[in-house]
Amino acid sequence: MGGMVYLTLGVAAWIVYSLSNSEAILLEGNYNIVNALASFIGFYVVSIKNRSTTTFPLGQFIYEALYSLVKGVLILGILTAALWENGFKIIKFLTRGETHEINTGPIGGLVILSVFLSFGLVRYYKWQNQKIGNRSSMLVTDTKGAIIDGYLSLFAGGSLLLMIYIGRIFPAVSFLQYIGDALVVLIFEIIMIKEPIHIIRQNFVELTGGQMQSEKERRRIIEIVELMPREGFEIQEIYISKTGSLILVLLYISGKDIDPEQINEIYRPILQKELCQVYAHANVEILI
Repeated sequence: MGGMVYLTLGVAAWIVYSLSNSEAILLEGNYNIVNALASFIGFYVVSIKNRSTTTFPLGQFIYEALYSLVKGVLILGILTAALWENGFKIIKFLTRGETHEINTGPIGGLVILSVFLSFGLVRYYKWQNQKIGNRSSMLVTDTKGAIIDGYLSLFAGGSLLLMIYIGRIFPAVSFLQYIGDALVVLIFEIIMIKEPIHIIRQNFVELTGGQMQSEKERRRIIEIVELMPREGFEIQEIYISKTGSLILVLLYISGKDIDPEQINEIYRPILQKELCQVYAHANVEILI
């Protein structure tokens, strides 16, 4: 669903760019095409993540994190390239007086289409993720991407039209009709650049086996562990990592009357079952 929506929006934006000559619209088109390709790849990743192999005995959940990381890098690359190009456009206007004419006619229709489909996709992704207890990191990433795209369409298209019309009506700000397009891109960059950086950081930590980054989810898991009745041992430390939708909980325990057989055959399976009530893919390991 996401792939088809983004492919439609990307092609539509490229067509409007060819008619309007707007760099902001080109940025939107490139962003949507990347999202389309990533969505089709993500569809494949979902189909293989549960398969256990010799290399990945717990499943291939690492590809979920890798998918999100690569997508974050691609989005950051597109935003960086747009920042570089439009920054130079403003410099050329200020130093050489080079202008960039925009045909505003086709832009309004694209804005309406993009906003409607993007925020519709946000609702669809959230709905699908809620059905599985918000356990999919891929859907979380895709929801953020759809939100960015919706605001990009609304802000870039709406502000672009407003700037150009103001520049044409008021001589004092006539420069807006020439570099308003670039200014819209730069302002959008400042507002939204943190999203791909956050995606990259979070999934890099997942790929390298770091602690779960969501403090809310960490507290939730620790609460489940602490509510489990236990005898003969104390929990010294709890380590929680997340790779894609796989949750790994390591418990470090100590005590004088530890019964390894009881822990391995009774306590651990019950705790893992409790965690799986909340997280579809959870694994518990206990170290004495």
